[in-house]
Amino acid sequence: MSEYDEEAAREALRKAAELLPDDGAGDGAEAAQQAAQEALRVLPGTPEPGWTPEQEKQIQAMVHELRTVRQMDRPGAGLLRRRRQDQARKRYVALAMFSDPQLVDEAELRMWKQNMTVAVLLEFAVSDMGRDDVQSAVTRLEIVHAATYADLTEFKQKMADGDEEQDDPGSS
Repeated sequence: MSEYDEEAAREALRKAAELLPDDGAGDGAEAAQQAAQEALRVLPGTPEPGWTPEQEKQIQAMVHELRTVRQMDRPGAGLLRRRRQDQARKRYVALAMFSDPQLVDEAELRMWKQNMTVAVLLEFAVSDMGRDDVQSAVTRLEIVHAATYADLTEFKQKMADGDEEQDDPGSS
């Protein structure tokens, strides 16, 4: 996640917090506050409860390498960028091979959650930011934060099945 994305996500959270009623009551105020706190937790640099410090370091290292691979994977990449991407991919594979599979799953889930959180917040930041927009963003953030690795793999499977159906429309 680039610094620009993180800053935009934080700005969207600040704007959402400003829209909340001052007394903490009203339409989804508690849910909006909780979602904002969850969104801030997902941003990089915040440790996740339930993992030992060593496991947390391994997860963060894998997330970092995944992020590097994603950032370097752009069309028209030059030789230097392709080399850096290749190196990051090799480092990730090395980390994944010697880590517990649960840590690899957690790293992939965190990366997905970070990307989805930023996407929701950026979409919210460019909207009218009315009460309906706040409620929609809160609902989407709750869904993202409640997701587990099993949900992520199911989603990927559905997307793959959908792609296969689109590739071969005459097979029905």
